[in-house]
Amino acid sequence: MSIRHSHLDQALTGDGEGVPFFSFMLFESMLYVIGIAYVTLAMVKERVELKFKAAALCDALTGIGNRRAFMLGAERALLDCQQRQVPVALLLCDLDHFKRLNDNFGHQTGDLALIAFSQVLAQQLRTHDVFARIGGEEFACLLADTDQASALSVAEGIRNGFARLTMLEPGLLSVSIGVVTSEEAGYELPRLLSQADQALYGAKGQGRNRAQAVPRRVAEAQSG
Repeated sequence: MSIRHSHLDQALTGDGEGVPFFSFMLFESMLYVIGIAYVTLAMVKERVELKFKAAALCDALTGIGNRRAFMLGAERALLDCQQRQVPVALLLCDLDHFKRLNDNFGHQTGDLALIAFSQVLAQQLRTHDVFARIGGEEFACLLADTDQASALSVAEGIRNGFARLTMLEPGLLSVSIGVVTSEEAGYELPRLLSQADQALYGAKGQGRNRAQAVPRRVAEAQSG
């Protein structure tokens, strides 16, 4: 019998100097297995947490950001634009006659219209623009480095892109858009949202299917 086998036999029977070495190797192996299991569980936990975090910021129907995601992203973008002293524009979009669309064609068609509009936004906006579905048939877009003329041009692109969709007869899909910029309302998000909502209300009152900027005199009166 070799010396090597003799040590192994001694370790297995609990006799001899091979016992401490075998015990150490067994203990080290157990630590390795436990360590691997711990790292694996930590990675799984991190993935689950990231998945839940992403879900918390995503609109389940359209796949774009939700209201919470918009508020967080918009605040960051506004701070950056204010620090760089560049204009930023807010577009508030509301699908026209959405209840009638649901009543006449069913909620499934209404859902398809919401999904289609979100895709129009993704096509018309830049990758660094912040946009989201903030509730019902209402969407918000924040455009950095954008003045009023450029914002209105983008809004018209969105409006025309949605109107051209062929999922329903021409003229059945339309959107009204309220536009405001930091040049009129400053860099505070609540104020931008409030004034964009007023502009949107004006667009609805003038027949819908249009983009309208907040009148400068209204912005100046509210800032005074």
